[in-house]
Amino acid sequence: MPLIRIVLADHDFMYINHLAQWFIENKPSQFQISVFTEKESFDRFVSENGDRIDIILAAEDFLVDNVRQNIESVVLGQAVRLSGLPSVEKYQPAPSVCSEILSILSDSVTGAEKWLSTGKSRLIACFSTNTCLKSALAIMLASLSNDYVYINFESFPFYTLSDNVQDYGKNLSDILYHIKSRKSNPVMALESAVVTGAGPCSFIPQLDNPRDLWELTDNEIDDLTETLKSWGHFSKVIADLECNTGLVTMKMLEAASNILIPFDRTNQHQVPGIKNFLKSINGLNNEKVRWVFCGKSDELRLPEEPGNLFELPWLNGSIPVSCGFSIDSEMKNRLADLLENLG
Repeated sequence: MPLIRIVLADHDFMYINHLAQWFIENKPSQFQISVFTEKESFDRFVSENGDRIDIILAAEDFLVDNVRQNIESVVLGQAVRLSGLPSVEKYQPAPSVCSEILSILSDSVTGAEKWLSTGKSRLIACFSTNTCLKSALAIMLASLSNDYVYINFESFPFYTLSDNVQDYGKNLSDILYHIKSRKSNPVMALESAVVTGAGPCSFIPQLDNPRDLWELTDNEIDDLTETLKSWGHFSKVIADLECNTGLVTMKMLEAASNILIPFDRTNQHQVPGIKNFLKSINGLNNEKVRWVFCGKSDELRLPEEPGNLFELPWLNGSIPVSCGFSIDSEMKNRLADLLENLG
């Protein structure tokens, strides 16, 4: 996805530079930043570079006489003279400002399509009756690269990367609402909810109401999976799926590029049932599935060993508690091998 070219302007030097620095450090692959604290230099820059600006977030007096049809203009703070423009509350946390900007762009039709081109993302589904292993594996995989993002689709997640979903501007429920409302640019709804720099990996905060997922229609689920696969900003979307046989889970597994199923000695008796369940999914073949045994080889006791078996002997339920999802170089290399061998 091309960079969003944004101009920030305000008279509060400390605030606007702090805001700009947050974008530079946390969203370098999303935004190209220009920042101003003096109106004269701001006016000159906009006049000379108007065709190379996507959005302006500025105090109202900067925008007077600088509102252009081909640039999305947003008032930073309270709008009085320009009450017809969208506005963003000043002095709120930078992640919330970013989320609001992306939400405004997702609803905009003023030239945003020039950089809202979609790409392609690989959907990696983690699925297992062992919720602890499943979520730990998904989060650790997402932590391997800034090019990966983690999304938890559980009604009541086993682990959480955000103690309070209200700490961030958007969450998965907001994305689903966007899709249900049939609004344009669903990819930008995803973009507006991504959190970076606040945990072991980039992630979208969990649902704030499980019913938001349960109540999706057949077509809305299709829209969701297609949006995830056409995102393009992240090369891999790691989906931490709920272990059930519901429509959302079925369609996610069907749409996934690969399915990872971690298990250990405590739930290996459930492997035959999972295999039978997978047979009911349209278009699923064995090459798409990787069984991940978490334990020592001598603990593996199955009447018939599943194909495409991969072993992670060090992965267990205590890892997130003991190390906070941090991984050493040996673990990192082994997890990278798992992804590289997916085909």
